[in-house]
Amino acid sequence: MTCTCIETVNEKLAARNTRLTLPIVFGRKDGEPDRLMIVTEQIETGRGKAKAVGMFATCCPFCGVKYEGDAA
Repeated sequence: MTCTCIETVNEKLAARNTRLTLPIVFGRKDGEPDRLMIVTEQIETGRGKAKAVGMFATCCPFCGVKYEGDAA
């Protein structure tokens, strides 16, 4: 089961000229649903500091439905 939260939220955000950003994922299987990438920011900058990483949601952050096709 997949949810339609991304579409619903984008429809509501459109009134404010805004939309959710979906990443381009290479190697994705046909029919696999879009997943949100949670954007993060680096706390400390400078040489030798770890870079910020993005996180892919395994469940819809709006309704909690688990995305299909996730590894157990």
